[in-house]
Amino acid sequence: MLFCNRAIAAQLPYARPDEPIASYTISTAQEAGWIWDIGLDRRRGIGHVYSSDHSDDEAAERVLRGYLGAAGEKADVRHFKFEAGYREVNWYKNCVAVGLSSGFFEPLEATGIAFAEVSAGMIANLFPWGGDYETSARQFNANMLRRYERALDFIKLHYCISERRDTAFWRDNVADASVPNSLLEMLDRWRFRPPNELDIDGQIDIFTEASWQYVLYGMGWKTDLSAKAGVLRYGDDARRAFAEVQRQARYAIANLPSNRDLVAYAQSHSFGGRAAA
Repeated sequence: MLFCNRAIAAQLPYARPDEPIASYTISTAQEAGWIWDIGLDRRRGIGHVYSSDHSDDEAAERVLRGYLGAAGEKADVRHFKFEAGYREVNWYKNCVAVGLSSGFFEPLEATGIAFAEVSAGMIANLFPWGGDYETSARQFNANMLRRYERALDFIKLHYCISERRDTAFWRDNVADASVPNSLLEMLDRWRFRPPNELDIDGQIDIFTEASWQYVLYGMGWKTDLSAKAGVLRYGDDARRAFAEVQRQARYAIANLPSNRDLVAYAQSHSFGGRAAA
Protein backbone atom coordinates (compact mmCIF):
# COMPACT_ATOMS: atom_id res chain seq x y z
CA MET A 1 0.00 0.00 0.00
CA LEU A 2 2.86 2.35 0.84
CA PHE A 3 5.86 1.91 -1.45
CA CYS A 4 8.45 4.27 0.03
CA ASN A 5 11.15 2.40 1.97
CA ARG A 6 14.34 4.45 1.51
CA ALA A 7 15.49 7.96 2.38
CA ILE A 8 18.51 10.16 1.72
CA ALA A 9 19.10 13.16 3.99
CA ALA A 10 21.31 16.23 3.72
CA GLN A 11 21.93 19.46 5.61
CA LEU A 12 22.24 22.66 3.61
CA PRO A 13 23.58 25.80 5.36
CA TYR A 14 21.99 29.10 4.39
CA ALA A 15 23.91 31.22 1.90
CA ARG A 16 23.44 34.24 4.18
CA PRO A 17 22.89 34.40 7.96
CA ASP A 18 19.77 36.55 7.44
CA GLU A 19 18.20 34.31 4.80
CA PRO A 20 14.45 33.79 5.44
CA ILE A 21 13.35 30.68 7.33
CA ALA A 22 10.25 28.94 5.99
CA SER A 23 7.60 28.58 8.71
CA TYR A 24 6.40 25.25 7.35
CA THR A 25 7.79 22.04 5.86
CA ILE A 26 7.87 22.07 2.07
CA SER A 27 7.01 18.68 0.55
CA THR A 28 7.66 18.22 -3.17
CA ALA A 29 6.58 15.17 -5.13
CA GLN A 30 9.21 13.41 -7.22
CA GLU A 31 9.14 10.65 -9.83
CA ALA A 32 9.48 7.85 -7.25
CA GLY A 33 8.74 9.56 -3.94
CA TRP A 34 8.94 13.02 -2.42
CA ILE A 35 11.37 15.53 -0.88
CA TRP A 36 11.08 17.24 2.49
CA ASP A 37 12.59 20.69 3.08
CA ILE A 38 12.58 21.95 6.70
CA GLY A 39 13.90 25.41 7.59
CA LEU A 40 15.97 25.65 10.79
CA ASP A 41 17.86 28.61 12.22
CA ARG A 42 21.23 27.99 10.52
CA ARG A 43 20.44 25.40 7.89
CA ARG A 44 17.75 23.51 6.01
CA GLY A 45 17.17 19.83 6.62
CA ILE A 46 16.37 18.26 3.25
CA GLY A 47 15.69 14.64 2.39
CA HIS A 48 14.38 12.44 -0.39
CA VAL A 49 11.98 9.60 0.51
CA TYR A 50 11.56 7.06 -2.28
CA SER A 51 10.64 3.52 -3.28
CA SER A 52 13.41 1.05 -4.06
CA ASP A 53 10.96 -0.80 -6.33
CA HIS A 54 10.67 2.28 -8.53
CA SER A 55 14.15 3.81 -8.29
CA ASP A 56 17.64 2.98 -7.03
CA ASP A 57 20.00 4.69 -4.58
CA GLU A 58 22.10 6.34 -7.27
CA ALA A 59 19.13 7.77 -9.17
CA ALA A 60 17.47 8.93 -5.93
CA GLU A 61 20.64 10.71 -4.86
CA ARG A 62 20.79 12.51 -8.21
CA VAL A 63 17.22 13.71 -7.65
CA LEU A 64 18.14 15.06 -4.20
CA ARG A 65 21.30 16.79 -5.41
CA GLY A 66 19.36 18.29 -8.29
CA TYR A 67 16.88 19.74 -5.79
CA LEU A 68 19.74 21.16 -3.70
CA GLY A 69 21.14 23.00 -6.72
CA ALA A 70 24.78 24.06 -7.03
CA ALA A 71 25.37 23.50 -3.31
CA GLY A 72 24.22 19.93 -3.68
CA GLU A 73 27.29 18.86 -5.61
CA LYS A 74 29.44 18.78 -2.46
CA ALA A 75 26.78 18.17 0.19
CA ASP A 76 27.23 15.17 2.47
CA VAL A 77 24.27 12.81 2.33
CA ARG A 78 23.16 9.88 4.49
CA HIS A 79 21.22 6.89 3.23
CA PHE A 80 18.52 5.15 5.28
CA LYS A 81 16.49 1.98 4.80
CA PHE A 82 13.23 1.27 6.58
CA GLU A 83 10.45 -1.30 6.43
CA ALA A 84 6.99 0.26 6.54
CA GLY A 85 4.54 -1.52 8.80
CA TYR A 86 3.28 -1.98 12.34
CA ARG A 87 2.83 -4.67 14.97
CA GLU A 88 -0.56 -6.27 15.43
CA VAL A 89 0.38 -6.96 19.08
CA ASN A 90 2.21 -4.16 20.89
CA TRP A 91 1.62 -5.13 24.54
CA TYR A 92 2.67 -8.68 25.41
CA LYS A 93 2.88 -9.72 29.05
CA ASN A 94 5.14 -7.13 30.73
CA CYS A 95 6.57 -5.60 27.53
CA VAL A 96 5.07 -2.78 25.46
CA ALA A 97 6.39 -1.66 22.08
CA VAL A 98 6.50 2.14 21.85
CA GLY A 99 7.72 4.38 19.04
CA LEU A 100 9.74 2.81 16.23
CA SER A 101 9.62 -0.62 17.92
CA SER A 102 5.85 -0.48 17.46
CA GLY A 103 5.62 0.66 13.86
CA PHE A 104 6.63 3.18 11.24
CA PHE A 105 5.09 4.27 7.96
CA GLU A 106 7.34 6.97 6.52
CA PRO A 107 8.26 10.59 7.38
CA LEU A 108 5.13 12.02 5.74
CA GLU A 109 2.89 13.65 8.40
CA ALA A 110 5.30 12.67 11.24
CA THR A 111 3.03 9.90 12.51
CA GLY A 112 5.95 8.40 14.46
CA ILE A 113 5.92 11.33 16.88
CA ALA A 114 2.15 11.14 17.32
CA PHE A 115 2.17 7.39 17.97
CA ALA A 116 4.92 7.67 20.59
CA GLU A 117 2.85 10.27 22.46
CA VAL A 118 -0.37 8.25 22.09
CA SER A 119 1.30 5.08 23.37
CA ALA A 120 2.78 6.79 26.41
CA GLY A 121 -0.57 8.32 27.34
CA MET A 122 -2.44 5.05 26.91
CA ILE A 123 0.06 3.11 29.02
CA ALA A 124 -0.25 5.68 31.80
CA ASN A 125 -4.05 5.47 31.74
CA LEU A 126 -4.48 1.72 31.23
CA PHE A 127 -1.69 0.43 33.49
CA PRO A 128 -3.21 -2.23 35.80
CA TRP A 129 -1.81 -1.24 39.18
CA GLY A 130 -4.09 -3.66 41.00
CA GLY A 131 -4.51 -6.54 38.56
CA ASP A 132 -2.93 -8.57 35.79
CA TYR A 133 -1.79 -7.18 32.45
CA GLU A 134 -4.01 -9.16 30.11
CA THR A 135 -7.18 -7.08 30.02
CA SER A 136 -5.19 -3.84 29.67
CA ALA A 137 -3.02 -5.41 26.97
CA ARG A 138 -6.07 -6.46 24.93
CA GLN A 139 -7.55 -2.97 25.11
CA PHE A 140 -4.22 -1.35 24.24
CA ASN A 141 -3.56 -3.69 21.31
CA ALA A 142 -7.03 -3.28 19.83
CA ASN A 143 -6.83 0.51 20.10
CA MET A 144 -3.34 0.75 18.62
CA LEU A 145 -4.23 -1.58 15.75
CA ARG A 146 -7.19 0.58 14.81
CA ARG A 147 -5.08 3.72 15.10
CA TYR A 148 -2.47 2.32 12.73
CA GLU A 149 -5.11 1.26 10.22
CA ARG A 150 -6.65 4.73 10.21
CA ALA A 151 -3.27 6.48 9.97
CA LEU A 152 -2.39 4.23 7.04
CA ASP A 153 -5.55 5.40 5.28
CA PHE A 154 -4.58 9.03 5.85
CA ILE A 155 -1.02 8.61 4.56
CA LYS A 156 -2.22 6.68 1.52
CA LEU A 157 -4.70 9.47 0.75
CA HIS A 158 -1.77 11.74 -0.14
CA TYR A 159 -0.79 9.35 -2.93
CA CYS A 160 -3.93 7.67 -4.25
CA ILE A 161 -5.81 10.80 -5.33
CA SER A 162 -2.86 12.22 -7.23
CA GLU A 163 -3.44 13.13 -10.86
CA ARG A 164 0.09 12.04 -11.80
CA ARG A 165 0.44 9.12 -14.18
CA ASP A 166 3.90 9.88 -15.56
CA THR A 167 5.84 7.17 -13.69
CA ALA A 168 5.21 3.64 -12.45
CA PHE A 169 5.40 4.87 -8.84
CA TRP A 170 2.38 7.13 -9.24
CA ARG A 171 0.46 4.69 -11.41
CA ASP A 172 0.94 2.00 -8.76
CA ASN A 173 -0.16 4.39 -6.02
CA VAL A 174 -3.44 5.30 -7.69
CA ALA A 175 -4.33 1.70 -8.58
CA ASP A 176 -7.27 0.49 -6.50
CA ALA A 177 -5.36 -2.71 -5.68
CA SER A 178 -2.91 -0.68 -3.57
CA VAL A 179 -5.61 1.31 -1.71
CA PRO A 180 -7.16 -0.08 1.52
CA ASN A 181 -10.85 -0.93 1.16
CA SER A 182 -11.57 1.31 4.14
CA LEU A 183 -10.11 4.30 2.29
CA LEU A 184 -11.94 3.45 -0.93
CA GLU A 185 -15.15 3.41 1.11
CA MET A 186 -14.49 6.87 2.52
CA LEU A 187 -13.60 8.29 -0.88
CA ASP A 188 -16.88 6.93 -2.21
CA ARG A 189 -18.75 8.80 0.53
CA TRP A 190 -16.90 12.02 -0.13
CA ARG A 191 -17.85 12.16 -3.79
CA PHE A 192 -21.13 13.75 -2.72
CA ARG A 193 -20.38 15.22 0.70
CA PRO A 194 -17.25 16.57 2.40
CA PRO A 195 -15.63 14.80 5.37
CA ASN A 196 -17.25 15.69 8.68
CA GLU A 197 -17.02 14.78 12.35
CA LEU A 198 -19.09 11.62 11.83
CA ASP A 199 -16.19 10.19 9.80
CA ILE A 200 -13.77 10.67 12.70
CA ASP A 201 -13.47 8.68 15.92
CA GLY A 202 -11.91 10.91 18.56
CA GLN A 203 -10.69 7.89 20.52
CA ILE A 204 -8.88 6.46 17.51
CA ASP A 205 -8.03 9.01 14.85
CA ILE A 206 -4.92 11.17 15.22
CA PHE A 207 -6.06 13.36 12.31
CA THR A 208 -9.27 15.41 12.45
CA GLU A 209 -11.77 15.87 9.64
CA ALA A 210 -10.07 19.21 8.89
CA SER A 211 -6.81 17.36 8.14
CA TRP A 212 -8.63 15.09 5.70
CA GLN A 213 -10.24 18.10 4.05
CA TYR A 214 -6.88 19.90 3.68
CA VAL A 215 -5.41 16.97 1.75
CA LEU A 216 -8.52 16.18 -0.29
CA TYR A 217 -9.26 19.67 -1.50
CA GLY A 218 -5.65 20.85 -1.57
CA MET A 219 -5.04 18.09 -4.12
CA GLY A 220 -8.05 19.01 -6.22
CA TRP A 221 -10.59 16.42 -5.08
CA LYS A 222 -14.08 17.29 -6.33
CA THR A 223 -17.10 16.79 -4.10
CA ASP A 224 -20.30 17.13 -6.15
CA LEU A 225 -22.84 19.10 -4.11
CA SER A 226 -25.16 19.85 -7.01
CA ALA A 227 -27.88 17.51 -5.73
CA LYS A 228 -28.30 19.62 -2.57
CA ALA A 229 -27.80 23.02 -4.21
CA GLY A 230 -31.34 24.02 -3.27
CA VAL A 231 -30.65 23.86 0.48
CA LEU A 232 -27.40 25.86 0.31
CA ARG A 233 -28.96 29.21 1.09
CA TYR A 234 -26.00 30.93 2.67
CA GLY A 235 -23.58 31.23 -0.25
CA ASP A 236 -23.41 35.03 -0.07
CA ASP A 237 -22.84 34.95 3.70
CA ALA A 238 -20.08 32.39 3.24
CA ARG A 239 -18.35 34.50 0.58
CA ARG A 240 -18.39 37.51 2.90
CA ALA A 241 -16.97 35.39 5.72
CA PHE A 242 -14.19 34.05 3.51
CA ALA A 243 -13.37 37.58 2.34
CA GLU A 244 -13.04 38.67 5.96
CA VAL A 245 -10.73 35.75 6.71
CA GLN A 246 -8.54 36.77 3.77
CA ARG A 247 -8.51 40.39 4.96
CA GLN A 248 -7.40 39.35 8.44
CA ALA A 249 -4.75 37.06 6.97
CA ARG A 250 -3.29 39.95 4.94
CA TYR A 251 -3.26 42.10 8.06
CA ALA A 252 -1.50 39.39 10.06
CA ILE A 253 1.14 38.85 7.37
CA ALA A 254 1.84 42.58 7.25
CA ASN A 255 2.20 42.93 11.02
CA LEU A 256 3.66 39.69 12.34
CA PRO A 257 7.44 39.23 12.56
CA SER A 258 9.19 37.01 10.06
CA ASN A 259 9.90 33.45 11.12
CA ARG A 260 13.62 34.26 11.39
CA ASP A 261 12.88 37.22 13.68
CA LEU A 262 10.66 35.01 15.82
CA VAL A 263 13.30 32.27 16.07
CA ALA A 264 16.00 34.80 16.95
CA TYR A 265 13.82 36.27 19.68
CA ALA A 266 12.99 32.86 21.09
CA GLN A 267 16.70 32.02 21.31
CA SER A 268 17.43 35.03 23.50
CA HIS A 269 14.14 35.55 25.37
CA SER A 270 11.35 33.55 26.84
CA PHE A 271 8.00 34.09 25.16
CA GLY A 272 6.90 35.85 28.33
CA GLY A 273 9.35 38.66 27.51
CA ARG A 274 12.05 37.90 30.07
CA ALA A 275 15.60 37.10 29.06
CA ALA A 276 16.36 33.40 28.90
CA ALA A 277 18.75 32.01 31.50
